[in-house]
Amino acid sequence: MHEFIKQEEKNILKGIAKPPRGTLGKILAEFDPEIIIGHPTFHCEDNIGSLIYLDLEGARKVFNNNRVAVIIADGTYNDKSNDTSNIEAAIAGAKKALDGFTEVERENVLVYAGPHEGYDSAHFSPGKGNAFKMIFEEMEPTKAKAILLLDGDLRNNMTPWQRVYKKVIAHHEKHYSGDDFFVTARYARHIVDASLTRNVVGPLTTLMGSYVPGGISGDIMLSAGAVAKERIANWNDARRNYGTDIATTFDNIADPNTRIYEVYLGAKLHDVTDDAKLSIMPGQVIGAALERILYYEDLDTRITHRIENDVPLEKIIVWDSNQTNIDFINPGTTNVFNIDAKRKALADKLDNFKGYIKKVLRPSSYEEIISNHKILTDSINSKTDEIVLMSISQERWIELLYEVIGYVMVTKDIESSKKALNYLYTAAFVEFCSEKLKDLGYTTLSAVRNIQENLGIGDSKAKAFYSEKVDKVVKALALEFYQGRSRIADRMKELK
Repeated sequence: MHEFIKQEEKNILKGIAKPPRGTLGKILAEFDPEIIIGHPTFHCEDNIGSLIYLDLEGARKVFNNNRVAVIIADGTYNDKSNDTSNIEAAIAGAKKALDGFTEVERENVLVYAGPHEGYDSAHFSPGKGNAFKMIFEEMEPTKAKAILLLDGDLRNNMTPWQRVYKKVIAHHEKHYSGDDFFVTARYARHIVDASLTRNVVGPLTTLMGSYVPGGISGDIMLSAGAVAKERIANWNDARRNYGTDIATTFDNIADPNTRIYEVYLGAKLHDVTDDAKLSIMPGQVIGAALERILYYEDLDTRITHRIENDVPLEKIIVWDSNQTNIDFINPGTTNVFNIDAKRKALADKLDNFKGYIKKVLRPSSYEEIISNHKILTDSINSKTDEIVLMSISQERWIELLYEVIGYVMVTKDIESSKKALNYLYTAAFVEFCSEKLKDLGYTTLSAVRNIQENLGIGDSKAKAFYSEKVDKVVKALALEFYQGRSRIADRMKELK
């Protein structure tokens, strides 16, 4: 077929590294899909095969009269690793699914699995955003009406999700045919999951004009027009890496010709990740968010206008469980949260962030952080059983976020701001987790240690707990942040 793309079976294609731009696009244009499903993958070899199988089974049942292309843009393989495990697993899953298809059904699907290593080689960055960029650009020659972008570690049944996405497309074409669409997911996520979504992304989307908590959920759908705008966006390093989701979310909120949907999908069943660990990833997400805020402020001062005036949040289109026909699903259990490791990281790593925190916060707030850090360190050294952290409650976190946003609005110093927020949000999220554990009756360190290897909530209590103690609390945080946003202006005046 092509030296960069090999046919494994009919309509199952395998790519190799450094694919030239447009090579996959030509094949997609010939296939002429109406729907594209894209998966960025990185070490998902134990799951991606079953996910592709579920994708194709869903497509056969839901999009049975449409042509559907599934693209796996893999970041596991590179010149150094030569690790094709994700690609091989995806192809195996596709073969298993298509073995059960009729010839006519097989004609309606196409699967491509290959690395994004070296794509757009002049600006290549080995991150999630680069996988998206490859899919967006190779989609251009097609007439596809929408693309579903879904994380490669999902374990959900894709058929109900695809039914919702198909329903959204039909609804949108009927009521808003002249506009683009951006569809985000709302679902239950484990209490120790989604740290950035809950503490950073949700509040900051309000400054763009709407509360869109699913902005970095990893599972979104975009119209062809929304994708076209992605292709011409500024793909800086953060956007090419983990900052891609939040940059896309902010741009779609900002676009008056894009309708934002939030659809209920039950739960995100996946490998719960520990983002709140003072690593590179949160900094990229936060940095991308701050860059977009400054971009739109420089464009038309919309952020200042919203901060200084009584402007209500714009409503998005929300579909609840009754409209999606998907019930609550318990997110299950995880072992990624370790209370001792969290406390140790907050104690040991403050020095890496202290200079940035001092630069960004008010002197009194900085001294409070230093004082609370000493209390935490003393508690660790004395080996008490009390859960002592950095004492950054939800209310205090909001005030600190005002200070940082005010600082970055005046100074444009994204680097210091994102590093300060990396530490501060981590401390605030660990506090949030601690409060949820106390709500569950785990009020001491020893109690938490006893359950953290299998941390979860029983089915009989899960729905009420996630609704009342997690989702409502997180939404209240974002709305309270927006309600008091004038304090950002107060901070800006102090710095001018």
